[in-house]
Amino acid sequence: MYDVIIIGAGPGGMTAAIYTQRANLKTMMIEKSSPGGYMVDTFEIENYPGVGKVTGFELSEKMFTHTQELGVEYQYGDVNGIVDKETHKEVHTQDGKVFKAKAVIIGSGTKPRKVGAANEDKFQSKGISFCAVCDGAFFKNKEVIVLGGGNSAIDEAIYLTSMNVKVTVVNILDSLQAHKGTVEKAQKNDMIDFKLGYEVTSFNGSDKLESVTLKNVHSDETEEFKTDGVFVFIGQIPNTSFIQDLGITNQQGYIKANALMETGLPGIYAIGDVIEKELRQIVTATADGAIAAQNVAKYIENLEN
Repeated sequence: MYDVIIIGAGPGGMTAAIYTQRANLKTMMIEKSSPGGYMVDTFEIENYPGVGKVTGFELSEKMFTHTQELGVEYQYGDVNGIVDKETHKEVHTQDGKVFKAKAVIIGSGTKPRKVGAANEDKFQSKGISFCAVCDGAFFKNKEVIVLGGGNSAIDEAIYLTSMNVKVTVVNILDSLQAHKGTVEKAQKNDMIDFKLGYEVTSFNGSDKLESVTLKNVHSDETEEFKTDGVFVFIGQIPNTSFIQDLGITNQQGYIKANALMETGLPGIYAIGDVIEKELRQIVTATADGAIAAQNVAKYIENLEN
């Protein structure tokens, strides 16, 4: 029996683990990929206080090392269900393991949203990527499309040009939604072009991606645009399929949590990108983790009393 199980070892989950472990709570983190979550694949971070410019991998490594120095237990696993036993919670994994805890903190994050265009699944990993840091090197000296207009899309477009990749940013809206400074930086980059007001309707090729069909959203005119690859950054979907039966999510699948990070079920808390919130950043995830940990400690103290 653990005091608390934390699902997800992103910045929020690792912060929560640091706080609960220091509160002498028996803590376990469970993660299905690498510690750091979405952060680990981020090329460059400039807005996390106190560390200056750092890669996502470096910051992830520092946070994870901190948890291990404190003695936080870490398990690799893919959670497929949580059972509320009232007196305790059961966390079930895909490989049949069951872990018990007095409280659970869900920090399972999000996954990239797919385009929904023809042949998308066919060319996944054969020209379509959701991570420039992971796959950018394969496209050195080539031409690619970055799909999306938010911060992630424009940041990754700039990063790709550092490897001599020619980038065309395609966005369904007529403007870009990234921060003004980021947009200005991209507009000054000679390796980046823009096609705004277009959407991808089809991915084309034989064994690998060779082109995409672009449609002008105003005129409905289409054109075939040759490209060596497409990097997709059009939003995220919350990783909450494993808790749909608990009734704690909204219509979009994000977890509803209050200011104390409490969900509608006592003893189950939620943090980070997976919850309803206005701003999804590393620093806000760490804040969520600290808040959840403090309230978990109070919850467990009340249980024992």
